[in-house]
Amino acid sequence: MKKIKTWLPLYFLILIFLASSWSLFSPKFFRIHDYTHAGRIAEMTRALGDGHFPVRWTQNFGFGYGMPLFEFYGPLPFYLGAIIYWLSADVVLAIKALFLVVNAGTIMGGYLLGKKLFGKSGGLLTAAALTLAPYRAVNLFVRGALNEAWAILFLPWIFLGVIKVFHREKNGWLMLSLALVGLFLSHNIITLLFMPILGLFVFGFFVILFWRKAPEFFYRNQFRWRNFVRILGSLALSVLLALGLSAFYLIPAFFEKNLTQIEDTIFTYYFDYRLHFLYIRQFFQPNWDYGGSAWGVDDDISFFLGWGQWLSLGVLGLISVGRFWNWLRGRQPLFPSKKVLGLVLLFGFLLLIGFYMSLLKSQWLWDQIFLLKYAQFPWRWLSIIILLIALLIGSLTWFIKNKLTRVYGSLLLVIIMVIGSVTYFRPEKFLERNEDYYYTDPLLMRKNLSNILPDYAVVGMPIPPTLIPEELIINSQELPADSFEILVERVHEKLIKTNFTSEATLELAVADYPGWGLEIDNQRWNRQIGENGNISVTVPAGQHLVALRFLSTPVRKYADLLSLFSWLILVFLLIPKKQLNSLNLKKKNKS
Repeated sequence: MKKIKTWLPLYFLILIFLASSWSLFSPKFFRIHDYTHAGRIAEMTRALGDGHFPVRWTQNFGFGYGMPLFEFYGPLPFYLGAIIYWLSADVVLAIKALFLVVNAGTIMGGYLLGKKLFGKSGGLLTAAALTLAPYRAVNLFVRGALNEAWAILFLPWIFLGVIKVFHREKNGWLMLSLALVGLFLSHNIITLLFMPILGLFVFGFFVILFWRKAPEFFYRNQFRWRNFVRILGSLALSVLLALGLSAFYLIPAFFEKNLTQIEDTIFTYYFDYRLHFLYIRQFFQPNWDYGGSAWGVDDDISFFLGWGQWLSLGVLGLISVGRFWNWLRGRQPLFPSKKVLGLVLLFGFLLLIGFYMSLLKSQWLWDQIFLLKYAQFPWRWLSIIILLIALLIGSLTWFIKNKLTRVYGSLLLVIIMVIGSVTYFRPEKFLERNEDYYYTDPLLMRKNLSNILPDYAVVGMPIPPTLIPEELIINSQELPADSFEILVERVHEKLIKTNFTSEATLELAVADYPGWGLEIDNQRWNRQIGENGNISVTVPAGQHLVALRFLSTPVRKYADLLSLFSWLILVFLLIPKKQLNSLNLKKKNKS
């Protein structure tokens, strides 16, 4: 019996995992809105294999002229995907593995955060409510928004890291920093939406501890400024370290976005945020479908919050009404403690902000804050809303004194959430041939996938171009036979040996983007721009060596150095103090 009790949480965590992942164990795969993941993983693998790191340039997107995809699009999932693809040689398996990792990571983050705040029963409720939220099913099985799903994965870990820092627990700073790095490198839009919420959470948590006169800040009712400064310093340094570790991505993504056509695509037509606000009724409507978002309430995509989630919130509401009635009659306090009151109010307040920012009523605010336009879809606030709902559901266990009622009631609600959401975690239909949509062939990527993902095409490139190249030298058929030889063709480096009898022009299938350096015989050379925004070079007669290399701009160079310095600091901080002391003693003895 004791063994069953010990392992019971694990059994239910496995149940939650299976309920959210069962469709992924089919040998077949399915079409999603964004079915470019195979191409992204293949391009990441190709770049890493060629020695291009950190990966910024992709060779075959951009209609075969290349595109700085991973300079702007969260690269973290695709680094892992590239490793899995390299090991397995199966790109569909790599995509499935990324889906499974995100489910497992979300479950564990939700459980550990809930357990920290509410105990094991609350941890199970939090994990189930978050992982089985229908919006996560939309991201995985409808939209295919892999990066957004990965961003959601890190949100509970960030909250948990903050709480550990406040409680001055060992390595709380490390969890917070690494979770923030995971968020930063997964999805910059969710980062944009979440960071103000995180700031409010930190402030609210501090107020709760101060109000309770918690031992973190008080000793014998005396406020201890030293502890306050230490905790505040740990939080600030954790965030700064995370920014430094992610600088190689964050800084170029922000300062060089004007070098691509991103703003010409994400602010227009379907991606205009004004078309995608929600209405309150949509949170209650289980109109499940596999289409897209549109103006009004008749979307072909669901924003339902979940049967089990609504039932759990209803139970929380009934318990709150009952406690309020008993409080009026003087039978029990309204809340079990100041901590419970403070956290419920904090989560509720943050939840109201999330709801408001997704509704049409908030359009005036979106119109005023320019950065919000990059979010494209106000309903992306659901990524944060589902976490806050999960935390409120987890808080149910605070209000139930009887242990058996608390445990069995929580397990019953978990089962209801599993039954209510399991059918959402499946695709519309499976494909007969996975390779119809998920392919790694460079030519197919150039012809078929580039139109789907034109966002980061370089400035000056027509979309679509007049020609989709099939080889590096576009005009090779116009050049004399045996007058050139491609010695090196890597993602970030091209080396061509020429031997023209007279001056000739090489039209290269490489988009002109800052960082590409052109040399002939180790001397910088002027370039021309072709009709498709590609690099063209006039080569003199005779034997020459034409080199094209993707180098760092000043922004990328300093961002990379900052990240390198930050990673060295992290390694230093992880060295146990005993080892550092022993090293210092050895140095003293030698001297």
